[in-house]
Amino acid sequence: MTSALPTTADTLVAQSWGFVTDRALQTAAELGIPDLVAAGPLSVDALAEATDTRPDALRRLLRPLVGIGFLRLGDDGTYGRTEESVLLESDHPTTLRPWFQLMYRVTYRMLDDPLSTLRTGRPSFEERFGNTYFAHMAQHPEDGAVFHAAMASFTRRTARAVATSYDFSTAGSIVDVGGGLGTLVADILTLHPEPTGTVFDLPDLAEPAQAALDSAGLNGRATVASGDFFAAVPTGRTHLLSWILHDWDDERALRVLRRCRAAQDESHGRLLIVEAVLPERPSADMTTALDLVMLFGLGGRERTEAQYVALLKEAGFHHLRTLPLEAPGMHIIEAKPC
Repeated sequence: MTSALPTTADTLVAQSWGFVTDRALQTAAELGIPDLVAAGPLSVDALAEATDTRPDALRRLLRPLVGIGFLRLGDDGTYGRTEESVLLESDHPTTLRPWFQLMYRVTYRMLDDPLSTLRTGRPSFEERFGNTYFAHMAQHPEDGAVFHAAMASFTRRTARAVATSYDFSTAGSIVDVGGGLGTLVADILTLHPEPTGTVFDLPDLAEPAQAALDSAGLNGRATVASGDFFAAVPTGRTHLLSWILHDWDDERALRVLRRCRAAQDESHGRLLIVEAVLPERPSADMTTALDLVMLFGLGGRERTEAQYVALLKEAGFHHLRTLPLEAPGMHIIEAKPC
């Protein structure tokens, strides 16, 4: 007997169940399953004891992860690591564990009621958590730590591409606006000995950012400044905005751009925006999904190149070029003061 070929209906039904495996993967990251099997295969009983879960329930959670090849199930019933699970180990140099933990703790839950956003225009995150996204992170330190670690994790994936795709030799004083823990500046200054760097973000990130820069051997070349980028940003020759503008609607994005414009040298200034750029026609890619996350979570948005060009013009910048990066959907948008 031959198996029937999948129909369009079968494909759609399979798509509808995709979130279950996604949720299992997020939960495994939160529990630290990849860390536990890193030293060698473990039984479900050992994993359950280490994660304070029930063995039968945990076995059922791990089943789809074996099915997609994320974990290896041995003939002796133990679970072992794979090339995929290694990427979620906490000590991996480009670990994705915080990214999946953020999905588990926040991102998935803020998509509980998309209709509220579609009908009111307000992020459903605020309905679900009773606060704005960034206020929630500030008031819940555990979630905030996961968020900042997730942002650093994503930046590590793109920082080397940014540092190698753009000539920073004449960048002079670089100000990374909303630079978090300094991951991007550290990569740029490590590869380019000429410029100096300033990481500008909220006060609670100053100490860990400076520690990260110092541990990268950049003491003396990289400093940290604190403040509110809606009010003012430090002066510099080159301003970086990496994964910042997509957090905000056009009005607030323009406010950030204008603060950067006011802090730049009239003749030699440069602005570099590192963002995912929406294709002009819809497609099934990361950027399209990310746009919905911004809609439901922060009230921000991903933008097309034309939309970025329009924002830049209104803020007093001239768009020079858009460089694609060797990272899915990501680009550098370069502009100079008009």
